[in-house]
Amino acid sequence: MSNKSSSVFFSFSRKLTAVILIFLLISLSALVIVWYSGTLSDLDGEFINRQNLTDQILKQSIIWIDRGISLYELQYVPSLKEAMEMYQDAYKKTGENVTKLDLYALKKEVDAELNGDFDFYLVDKEGQVLKSTFKDDISLDFKIWPKFFAIVTKIRESGEFVPDRMVKGYSKTAPFRKFSYQGTSDGNYLLEISRNVERLLPLATNASYRELLNNLPAANKDIQTIELYNSQYKIVSKYPFKGPDEQPSAEILSWVIRSFAEHANFEVKNPETGEIIRYTHLPISDADSPSASEMSLVARTVFSTEERDREKLKATLIFCAFFIFMIIVAVGAALAGSRYLSRPIDQIVEDIQCIADGDLDHKIRPTGSSEFNNIELAINSLVANLKEMIVSLKNREEALLEELGRRWRAEENYKRLFESAHDAIFIIKDTRIEGCNNAATRLIGRDLKDIIGKELHEFSPPMQPDGKDSAVASRDIIGRVASGELSVIKWDFIKSDGKILNTEAHCSSVLSDDIILVMFIFRDVTELLEMKRRESTAISQIDENLVKLAAINDQIRNPLSSIAVLNELQGGEYEDRIFEQIGVIDDLINEVDRSFVKTYKVRLFLMKHYGIHHTGTEENEQNNK
Repeated sequence: MSNKSSSVFFSFSRKLTAVILIFLLISLSALVIVWYSGTLSDLDGEFINRQNLTDQILKQSIIWIDRGISLYELQYVPSLKEAMEMYQDAYKKTGENVTKLDLYALKKEVDAELNGDFDFYLVDKEGQVLKSTFKDDISLDFKIWPKFFAIVTKIRESGEFVPDRMVKGYSKTAPFRKFSYQGTSDGNYLLEISRNVERLLPLATNASYRELLNNLPAANKDIQTIELYNSQYKIVSKYPFKGPDEQPSAEILSWVIRSFAEHANFEVKNPETGEIIRYTHLPISDADSPSASEMSLVARTVFSTEERDREKLKATLIFCAFFIFMIIVAVGAALAGSRYLSRPIDQIVEDIQCIADGDLDHKIRPTGSSEFNNIELAINSLVANLKEMIVSLKNREEALLEELGRRWRAEENYKRLFESAHDAIFIIKDTRIEGCNNAATRLIGRDLKDIIGKELHEFSPPMQPDGKDSAVASRDIIGRVASGELSVIKWDFIKSDGKILNTEAHCSSVLSDDIILVMFIFRDVTELLEMKRRESTAISQIDENLVKLAAINDQIRNPLSSIAVLNELQGGEYEDRIFEQIGVIDDLINEVDRSFVKTYKVRLFLMKHYGIHHTGTEENEQNNK
């Protein structure tokens, strides 16, 4: 029977340990997995934020660089305007007959007079170049650029002189040219002039794009390469610079063309390397230039994922290490719990003897048999409760006596101070302090010069105990005292060290020289209020202890009766010794009953002679009786 019960007990303990272990593993695993997922999500978020920041820097920087180029090009506008006037004069001299217009002679004259290299173009209403000193552009049809054709058509019809931006031009052999346009007076033709330069000026422009691209990797360590493409899908600048002969692949050009066509940004992932490739459309808004739509750029940026992946790997390793450590700790805790639950408890008689000898700290050791399990738990519980109750009663009785002594001494001191008229007195004129005594200065801990002329609420916390604002409450009280409506108040002060001071005051008003003065006589009741709260708490605690003690007596006697019956039924060589120890415990319980009666009499004495009342119910008092 014993072995069977023992095996059942051990099986239960192991199952309980397994359940606790599984619960701990699931809970801790969930927390670690949430942390791990959050870490990976943060790393991805930071990676995307760095890419977005790079795009923002590119867009803003390109706009600033273009503004600088635009300002630089303004130096060519006066010469283009003079050339256009000469062009208009030449057109009018032909009687508006374009067949008689000699553009080469005009070019020679303008180049000599304006000291530059100019080309002239004559465009009809259909947007086709009829004549030009730059042969590659003859027969060029502007309608292949619908937006541009619509703009120059308006210029032709309005007759307004409009300078354009400096561009390379349609022809591959063309130099950099700054164009200007103006319609003829009859509106039939568009006169176009270009001033030719060897390179896009200023010389620092290319360096500006290159410097921008060279500095971006310092701001984003994920950048591998950056390329800038113009509207003709040619590379303007790139990082790192590997030479001018390197050409983009067809796939790259297709994404660049799509970005220009849709004015949109695209993101592509390289399946082999895992790199992220972004195609970012960089618009340049220049509403005054006909070629503004062709000035935009597209940036192709390649971002490496190696740094992000290294951080993810690091987080994964930390997660795995922590998870393994968590498993080891959980298994260790489960094994320790299993060993603890399987300890033998066959020394119960010896343990009872140790307790009977006065060693209340001694615990009943488990025997491993479920037959004595209830006895073990009952005795351990009643001994622990008995010990705790005895210690608690002694400590609380000592604390109560000490508190009562402090209360009596404090009340005596308070009476002597009050009878010697050392109360704090404040004289108020209007709402400000007109005068006060030394007790008042000591009360709020400030010098006389710091008090005179101030208001009461300036030495008070923001709010009074009744929840009113101190400034509003002080003025209201002064008005009510002056009218005779109020004679006693409660008021809180705040001392110079920040301590809150509870006071009571007797109030009265005095008429002096047709001026109503209000007098407050304050006394400090902070300690008195605190003592009353502690007294009430102490009496309530005594009532609670009495109820608990009565319950414990019943809880102890009932298990003792069960033990006596079980011992008589089982018999054995320890029967007499167990009966002997039961008698000893019964004597201890009787001693507790006598202490209960004494404590209850002390409580009645305090309530009768000191006027101390508790907050408990009358039902509890009847139960204690």
